[in-house]
Parts: sequence; structure tokens; C-alpha cells
Amino acid sequence: MNTFGPKRNIVLSDPVGIRISALLILIIFLISFAVFFNALSNDFVYDDTTQVLKNHWIRDVKYIPDIFSKSAWGFWGETIISNYYRPLMHLIFMLNYFVFGLRPWGFHLMNILFHAGVSILVFVVASRLLGASSSSSTRDEKGFIGALQSPPFVGAVLFATHPIHTEAVAWVAGIPDLSYTFFSLLSLYLYMRSDEGTKGMYPLSVVSFFIATLCKEPALTLPILLMAYDYISGKTARGYLPFIKRYIPYLIGAGIYLGLRYHALGGFSPQEPHIVLSTYGYIINVFPLFAQYLETLFLPLNLNAFHVLHPISSAYETMGIVSLAVTVAFVVVTCIAFKKKSKVCFGLLVIALPLLPSLDIPAVGENVFAERYLYLPSFGFVLLIALMLSWAKAIKPGLASGLIIISLAVTVVYSIGTVIRNTVWRNDLTLLTDTVRKSPDAALLHNNLGAAYVRQNRFDEALNEFITTLKIKSDFAEAHYNLATEYLRQNRLDEAVNEYITALRINPEVAEAHYNLATAYAKQNRLDEAVNEYITALKLKPDDAEAHYNLATIYLNQNRLNEAVNEFITALKLKPDYAEARNNLEVCYGIMKTMKRR
Repeated sequence: MNTFGPKRNIVLSDPVGIRISALLILIIFLISFAVFFNALSNDFVYDDTTQVLKNHWIRDVKYIPDIFSKSAWGFWGETIISNYYRPLMHLIFMLNYFVFGLRPWGFHLMNILFHAGVSILVFVVASRLLGASSSSSTRDEKGFIGALQSPPFVGAVLFATHPIHTEAVAWVAGIPDLSYTFFSLLSLYLYMRSDEGTKGMYPLSVVSFFIATLCKEPALTLPILLMAYDYISGKTARGYLPFIKRYIPYLIGAGIYLGLRYHALGGFSPQEPHIVLSTYGYIINVFPLFAQYLETLFLPLNLNAFHVLHPISSAYETMGIVSLAVTVAFVVVTCIAFKKKSKVCFGLLVIALPLLPSLDIPAVGENVFAERYLYLPSFGFVLLIALMLSWAKAIKPGLASGLIIISLAVTVVYSIGTVIRNTVWRNDLTLLTDTVRKSPDAALLHNNLGAAYVRQNRFDEALNEFITTLKIKSDFAEAHYNLATEYLRQNRLDEAVNEYITALRINPEVAEAHYNLATAYAKQNRLDEAVNEYITALKLKPDDAEAHYNLATIYLNQNRLNEAVNEFITALKLKPDYAEARNNLEVCYGIMKTMKRR
């Protein structure tokens, strides 16, 4: 029976062991920082533009009540429906903003520090999970040199350098995965320490768990891991009843989180699914998705920021049969290990449990498979490797030495892969070019690449990307809008009008589309139609000073002076330094005075 060893780790219980452990922790920190150092020069990319640059919540503490009472994307406006409630994401961004402003390197630094912290927690948690077997080897095998070969240290270094983490660490928007993993592992570590009678560890563990839930939803699976830990460690041999009271505070914390989430979202999962399948389709596609996660965790090849889901239509397809077999095998091995109270069970549960929310295809985003979802599960992966090394040390030290050399060689390969992959995340153009090459049938990415080309003033390439987007997905409102805007820039007014009308037919709630359509109409001298579109735009976005100004200008040209005056005044209230509005208002007053004299 491979139960967890004693909780008081020999490495940390004597002065020599403490110094060695401190050195190991420092090395893990430096390695974690080194492999992502080149990400510090990366820009804001992809969703960072929305979540950081256009997020007014992070710029003033007065928005903290909104952060806790609205969905993760509530700063976009009340019309946005989301399945995500992540207030800690905004608070971390707010801290970054107050310390670094909007300098990208500061946000990347925070991500790297979180990753280094998680890697250190992987080491200390793995040391305690493996117990005396790994600790004693660390102490007995030539001191510091032996410590460098200890299974927990090797596992932590593998975690620190794993290329699968580039999405979570090199992308600013990956902070929810980093933070929930940090606080989840911290909660687990403190829970383990509480068994030693160290004062304050248990309540701090509960608090850390609650913070983790506010970072990201998979943290809710932690209480199950705590129960599994107690069972495998043999503490529940006389029954679970004495331990139930230890789990109650965690369950209360989870309940409070779910209540806050329900209030903020107006339901547990209110957003319509991005991928529409039948119930049968959703069920059978869980297995290929889970198998893909396992494959990518073990073989982090051809990494991609956007994996297009190609759903199977029958469980009897080759992919369906193979993935079902893989899933069943995983479950069977987990159950056998659980029955034997084997540490392997814990590693497998750490892989599987955090992935459960991401297997709910209707509830996740358009990018159903995401590499960042493997951030916490990869701890389970390296824990299994550490277990294998620990067993090899106990059974055949020579074999263990060979496995450690192989593991360290893999670490070097991982490090090189991570450093190279970080460069893909350097800016929108590098990321989207790479992603479109790997996922050429992803309409969203062609659209985003077109937008990136616009920012680079590469307008012909942008136009081609928007057209390609619509060939893949003809009902993509944003792509019609972007194509129309490019036509408008080129003064191709008829084409611009047609594309804006199509975009608004699909989604009539976009104020900017009505505004730009009005602008196109005005250029065509279709002033009445322009007026109608500006009015509609202002119903959707009443604080748009430019729209009020443009509407007032048309009214002035139509000699509708009273209406023009009202709109110019409104524009000035919204933008007091609006010189053009003030000048035209004076023109209106001058015309009105002249007319009175007559």
C-alpha cells in the first residue's frame, strides 16, 4: 500500500536540511524566471487589449463593488452575457495598473512571479506528498548534490520549464489559471501543515481556497482532492465522520462563491453555447477532448493558441473509440489506485479534476481546447514522474540515476521549447500569424489577424483576411463590420454600406456599426438615413460626443437649427474642450440671430 509518508519532512526539520531546501527553492525560482525572462519584452496580445487596455474597472478602486457583483466581462456593458465570475483577475490587474501603469512588462512580470511561486509550491507540496522516502534520499545522497536529484526537485523543475505553460504565463490574460493554481496549492500545503498542529494553518488553508475560487472556477474541485489526500494517507481508516467537520468550511466557502456567482451572472451558466451540438454530440465529444488534453500534457508538440474543435458525429468513429478507451483506462487505473490507497491516485486526480469544467463544452468559449487549462493538471503529471523516480530509488538506485538524467535532459528540451514559444506571444502579429498557420479554418483568428494588419497600416492584407473570415463564417458580424470599415477607409462607400447593413442584420446592438453606417450615408449625401443611424447609435451609446456632433452638423446643414443647437450643447457637456462643437454652436446662434432680424 503506497500511502503518503509522514507529514514532517526531514529536509525541512534540521538546519542543514533547511539550508539545502532554501537553495533548492532559490534554484526553482531562478529557473522559473529564466525560461520566461524573454516574455518580459512581449506586448499585450489577443484578449489583453480588452481585458486590460479597455478595462476601466482596473483604473479606479471605486469599481471594486462592480468587480464583485458583475460577470468577468461586465465592464463591457450590461448587454454582455458571460459564464465567468473572476473578481480576483480584475484586482490583480488593478494592482498591476497602480504599480506599473499600462506597461506590458509589469503585467508579464506579475505572471512570471506567480509561475515561480507555483513552481516552488509544487516542490514543497510534492516533498510532503512523497514523505520520508524522498526526504531521506535528499539528505543522505551527498547533501546538496543529492538534493538536486531528489524526485520533488526534479518534478518541480519539469513543471517550471514545461512548454504547455507558455499560454498561461506568456499571455497576460492567463493570470486566472496562474492565480487559482497558486492559491489552490497553497491551500493544500497549509491543509497538510495543519496536521502537524501548527497554529493558524487550517483557517489560512480555508481562506486560500476561497481566494482560489474567486480566481477561477476549477478551484471548486480542491475539497475533493483534500478528501482523497486524507483517504490515501490512511487518516480515514476509522471512518470519514471525524473528518467531515474539517471539510465543512471549504464547502461553505464554495457555497458562498456559488451564491456570488449566481448573483453576478443571473444564473450558473447563462451564456448560449459557442459550439452547438445535440446532447448526444456533447457527451461523445467529451472523450476526444479529454484524450487530447492527456496527449498534449505528455507530448507538448505543435502548441497552438487556438485549437479548432472538429467534433465527431458518432461514438463509433475511430477517434471516438480510441478516446473512449483512453478515458476508460484512465478511470480504471485511478479506481484501482484509489482502492489500494496508492499515491498514483492522487496524481491522476490532480490531472483530471481541474479539467472537469473545461470538458463542459456548452459552457466554455469558442476555443474549446485551451492549453492553459492544463496548468494545474500538469502538477499531477510531474507528481507521477516524481513518484516513479522515488520508487526507482527505493528499488534500484542505478535505474533511478538513469531516469533522473533522462528527466534533466527533458528539462533542457522543455526549457528550449518554452523560450522559443514565448517569442510567438511577442505581439498580435507574431501570435496570430502562427495560430492562423496552424488553424487555417478558424474564422475568429483570420478576423483578428486582419485587425492586427490594420494597426500595422497593412490595409490590403487586412482586407484579404476579413474576406477570408467571411468565406469561413458568413454570419460573423464583427468581420462584416471590420470589412465595411476598411471599405469606408478606402472610400468604397457602396460596399461599406452593404457590409454595415449585413453586420447590423446579424447584430443590431453595435453602436459603432450604426455610427459608421451613418458616416457612410452622410458621405453619400443620404442625410435622412444618416440622421436615423446616428439617432440609433445614440440610443445604444448616449455618451458618444462625436455622434452628437455629427448629428448636429447634419441638422445644421438641413437648417434644423434648434435640433442642431441641442446636439452641439450635448456634445459639449460630454466633451467640454470640443472646439469644433463650440464653433459650430456659435455659427448656429449667429444664423438664428440673423433670422430673427429678418
